[in-house]
Amino acid sequence: MVEVLPGLDEGRGVVGGRHLVALQTFDIARLTTHAVPVVPEGFIAVSGMGPREDSNGSGKTSFLIAVSVLLADPQWRFESNGGRYASEILFKPDAAGVDRAQQASAAPHGYVIGVFAEPDRAPASALTVWVRIATTAPYVQAKWVRGLHVADGATHAERTQQADALWRELGGEVVSARRMAGELYGNAPRCLTYLDTALRPAVPSLLSQQLSEMEPEAIGASLIALSGMTELLEQEETLRGQALDRQVRMDQVRKENEEADTADETVLSGVRARDAARLALEDGHSQWRQYVAACYVRATEADRELVAKGGGLRKTAAECQGDAQGTRDGLDSLRAATGLSEAAGVARQTWSDAQDLLRQAERRRTQLETRKEDLKGQRTKLLPQADGWQGTPVDTARQQLEAARGREFTAGRDLQDAQEAVKAAERVLAEVEQGRHGQAGAAIAVLETAGIGAVGLLDQLHLSEAARAIWEPRLSPWRDAVVVDAGRADEALEALRSLPGALVVAADPAGAPAAVFDGVGSDHCISSFLTALEQRLAALSCPSGARDDRLHLTVVGGFADPLAGRALRLQRAQQDLEARRGDVESARGVQREKRAARVLAEGEHRAAEAMQQLDELQEREMELDKQLASVVEAMGETVDDVAEKLAAYEKARDLAASHAEKVKTAALKARAAAEAARAADQAVAALERDRGRLQVEAWHSRWGGSLEEAAAELAAPEGRSPRPGLLHRAAEGRLRLAYERYGLREGQPADMHEDLLRGMGLCRDLAAQDPAAPPAVGFDDAAAPLRIRLDGQADMDRVTAARIEAERGLRQGAWDELVAGVEESAQQLTTLQDMIEQHLDGLFKQIDQAFNQLDQQRTGGHGAALEVRSVRPAGPRPWRWEVTPRWKRSPYSRFISYRENANSAQVKVYAVQLVLAALLADSETQGRVLILDELGNSLGENNRKDLLASLRDVAARRRITILGTCQDSVLTDAADVCDELLWFTHASASDVYNQPTCAWAYDADTGRIELTADWLTTGRPHV
Repeated sequence: MVEVLPGLDEGRGVVGGRHLVALQTFDIARLTTHAVPVVPEGFIAVSGMGPREDSNGSGKTSFLIAVSVLLADPQWRFESNGGRYASEILFKPDAAGVDRAQQASAAPHGYVIGVFAEPDRAPASALTVWVRIATTAPYVQAKWVRGLHVADGATHAERTQQADALWRELGGEVVSARRMAGELYGNAPRCLTYLDTALRPAVPSLLSQQLSEMEPEAIGASLIALSGMTELLEQEETLRGQALDRQVRMDQVRKENEEADTADETVLSGVRARDAARLALEDGHSQWRQYVAACYVRATEADRELVAKGGGLRKTAAECQGDAQGTRDGLDSLRAATGLSEAAGVARQTWSDAQDLLRQAERRRTQLETRKEDLKGQRTKLLPQADGWQGTPVDTARQQLEAARGREFTAGRDLQDAQEAVKAAERVLAEVEQGRHGQAGAAIAVLETAGIGAVGLLDQLHLSEAARAIWEPRLSPWRDAVVVDAGRADEALEALRSLPGALVVAADPAGAPAAVFDGVGSDHCISSFLTALEQRLAALSCPSGARDDRLHLTVVGGFADPLAGRALRLQRAQQDLEARRGDVESARGVQREKRAARVLAEGEHRAAEAMQQLDELQEREMELDKQLASVVEAMGETVDDVAEKLAAYEKARDLAASHAEKVKTAALKARAAAEAARAADQAVAALERDRGRLQVEAWHSRWGGSLEEAAAELAAPEGRSPRPGLLHRAAEGRLRLAYERYGLREGQPADMHEDLLRGMGLCRDLAAQDPAAPPAVGFDDAAAPLRIRLDGQADMDRVTAARIEAERGLRQGAWDELVAGVEESAQQLTTLQDMIEQHLDGLFKQIDQAFNQLDQQRTGGHGAALEVRSVRPAGPRPWRWEVTPRWKRSPYSRFISYRENANSAQVKVYAVQLVLAALLADSETQGRVLILDELGNSLGENNRKDLLASLRDVAARRRITILGTCQDSVLTDAADVCDELLWFTHASASDVYNQPTCAWAYDADTGRIELTADWLTTGRPHV
């Protein structure tokens, strides 16, 4: 059991200030298990040679991906996906381009092992980190131990077996992908990469050529993370969270106080409502007394006026009755003469009957004319159709048309058959081209599914013309046979169990002697099979054939077409296809001929039918002409009769109208006299009813006092008495308001107390009464239930109001203390934010200075700057630092934003310079690793050299390790400045794994060399 290293300080994690000094991989892409040295605090160029004799496909990017996984590069997003994307780096035969014949299987898991050590004390500070990557969850796990604990077997197989055993023996805590970065490397990211890989979702970063796609706030967050200042923002976020919690508590207390105030206000509103109800009852009672007094005074005065008016109305009524009787007698004598009106009615009916006869005749004429016009239209349409008629009868033309259609259908069916034959010939040609024709083709398809190679027996044989007569009878029974390798014959038979009757010929084993047969050639060595055929089947010459005496079997020869040879069989299939296509063209010509004959027959049939219909139309037109002449003659007689009947009717109508006018005048006079008499009688009756409605005695009883007392109740300073209706409505309104103030309204549930229900009912009765009539329900009757309730609750209302006032005072004191605490927390947060803002402002100024200095030091650089804007958070959202990189394109031009158009090379130069500037501004960069994939692409020569030199200088100054992949065009410049060169070799596409990685470097730290020397040289025979 090995000793597990305890965790170090949280800021730098377990690895602390150690550098990565060596790396070993297992089943990671095509990388070998040989250890790879890493000389820290310098620029390491990564290149190699792939199968196409350039660096593509050499495995250099796979190595950088392994380093980024080991160092928990933030772009893998281990905290959210558990390392699922990283599992794609494991060895997969298809992705590696391995031939299926090599039977390599995909790796279910693999390892990336890193050795870390501090400068000048490598052996004592050595730390080994193991990262296990799997295709299933958990995808990524990590362990770490003190010292050097790696697989150091002499061969690839030994090291592979060691790996799983060492992982199990390490012991200690297994860290998940989500905790890996924090446990091993602390708050600041140990690794920052730009990898040209599709294994993980693409995210614009400071190291990619997508700098222009990053938002300013993303650039600011990246620079803060690079500088190791993320912890400050996390502290601010924690304190801000506490302040927000206090604010939430204050909001909660505010809500509770509001709810309590609402509840208290509900109680107080009830108290105030009951006070208002008491006041409304008093006002209503006073207005009700004035209403009763006013009604009593008005009724008494109106009754005196009606008595004086009644005498004159009775005299006028008697005079009107005499006039009405005289006018009624005159009207009766005029209505007795009724003969003139009856005579006018008879004359009108006679005239109407004559008009009906005339209209019927006109409709009949219109119908006949319309039918005649229809026949003319039909004739017009039929004449063009009959044009060109050859005199063929209709029945004969119909028979000829049916016969032509039958011949056309037969020709179409023949064409379809010929087209189907072409398709069949095309399928045969395709099968022959693919070596898949017939039963042999079916067997080859089954074997291919099983992963067994096979070829048709006759396809791979070649017979000369002289050998055909001898060998074709021998081979004919085996035309559906297939040839497979000798070692896979048993597998082929097992696979073909689903295809009964399949024939399998096993090829001779490798190295077996090959026999020679005159005129016979074979792509596969099947000498044993051909020898057996030659021995068992004797050739016959007349007739041509072959005989097997043991089976008493004879195969007749004389085949017209060659049986063997793929080229000959393909030629025969092509000839057959051409013949079938010729048949299609012949059938298509016959079809066109039959179609033309059918079109002519259809035209003659239509013309014959049109001539037949024209003859029928002519007969129908003659009959219509006769009917139309008869109708026109009858109409002349009817017109004369209608005129005579009209004159008689007009004379009788005039006599009747004159008499009716006299009757109408007399009726109007009689009606006017009757209305006058009735009006006089009604006026007398109305006067009596008005006196009865006044109900003077009833009002006197309701008032309960004298007329003088009622007048005194109504006395007003202005000298005007209020109207009774207004007083009644006012009293009823105050009563209804009193009930509403108490909380009772119309339409409420019927479960209220019985006395209140009765009081509400009396209120409705009071409102429904006529104010002009003595009331059946008085104000005091309807107000009594409510008045009793209000009097009983008066003392309790005074006590409740005093208690609520005291509780509100206590709540206000507690609220003032809570507000003071929230203000103090906000002040602390503001102080911390001011400190952080001042600190980060200083950091960004240092990055700005380093950014400008790096740009001016390179060839073609004219200066660069950062525009920084701090956006403090107003709530739970993170603090945004918006950083906008800017640079000059010429010495005298203005600074332009990184968002303005620029070529990709320029964007990449400034992106890398910005990362280097952040590293130069950070005082805690020891042990970090920067990975740049496709370094120097799209850069000019000067930019490339300047950039490479900057990488080397920054690596040395800030004690970081920079790994950059170099294509062939960049390698020469990189070799001039790099501190180490790693060379990856994948010599052939047929190789499953890379060759051992080569490294050229110098390390002045002898402790590091001694720590890893034996491990690095293990399994390298050339060392």
